[in-house]
Amino acid sequence: MRLEARVTVLARGVDATVSVGAGRTLAVLGPNGAGKSTVLEALADVTRPDRASVTLDGRELAGPRRRAAVPARRRGMVLLSQDDALFPMSVLDNVAFGPRSAGRGDAIAIAREQLARVGCEDLAERRPGELSGGQARRVAIARALAADPRVLLLDEPFAGLDVEAASSIRALLRTLLADVTTVLTTHDALDAHTLADDVAVMESGRVVEHGTAADVLARPRTRFAARMAGRVLIEGTMRGGRLALDGGSSVPVAGGPGAGSRAAIAVHPAAIPVALDSPARAGEHAWVMEDVVTLEPRGDHVRAHGAVVSADVDPAFAATLAVGTRIWCGVPRGLPAYAL
Repeated sequence: MRLEARVTVLARGVDATVSVGAGRTLAVLGPNGAGKSTVLEALADVTRPDRASVTLDGRELAGPRRRAAVPARRRGMVLLSQDDALFPMSVLDNVAFGPRSAGRGDAIAIAREQLARVGCEDLAERRPGELSGGQARRVAIARALAADPRVLLLDEPFAGLDVEAASSIRALLRTLLADVTTVLTTHDALDAHTLADDVAVMESGRVVEHGTAADVLARPRTRFAARMAGRVLIEGTMRGGRLALDGGSSVPVAGGPGAGSRAAIAVHPAAIPVALDSPARAGEHAWVMEDVVTLEPRGDHVRAHGAVVSADVDPAFAATLAVGTRIWCGVPRGLPAYAL
């Protein structure tokens, strides 16, 4: 069962193409405002796109060969939004709603089974107002799965949850989604690492990267994807075994495309040493001169961003820096280069 879709919502600046194979999880990554939620809403026919081509397992749900798009209730897709949207009825009745609407005589049994799967069987008689945020999210997940969706659409499934609840539900979904065709949106790298088989990266309403999670996170082609992977993207042009950076420096690399091609290396920012003076000799690093553009606090370290290279430094060293300070960044030699 493969989902192939292109949806265009002009008012929101979205024109995005996504695909996901049977039983796989696609994580749609992107900053706030990139259009991730709009894509899910268009797939579920909650938001009516200006143009759409949506095919599920070879069946066209929307597209040029149909006079009218298949309505939401007949698409076999269930959208779980960020606000859970539980009905003002018992937890058990909430979860039984989907199978009951489908005419299933065993709706209550299905609901109890799904509540047990998410660890909420003891909450069956409670109402939404009596649930914590984590409990409500678990119940919403159970309700979505009880509808036996062909495709499950999860919009920022950990939004609004505290760290403990998010961690618990992330572990739960890792098990529950094993055989469910799923598209989830997130701006958290952890979700992509732990839940996704495939990744699509959105910027300004467009998908700019698409591939397996392992490939996109190991060989990011946009700065956002690199950030999600915990790396710094350093771009340039291949020049005979070296990556010529846009600022004029060059770094010896391994492999990469042919001379004259645009290419990149992805570096863990903690692996880039920083000095205030030009090192006497290169050693294992190619030293790139930069002027600090911004200083970004990141937990127990500070990321010093230059125009081309960024690096993590400890707070004590960061206190000696300011915007415009000239620094030298040591990029490791011999990293694998890849085409952009």
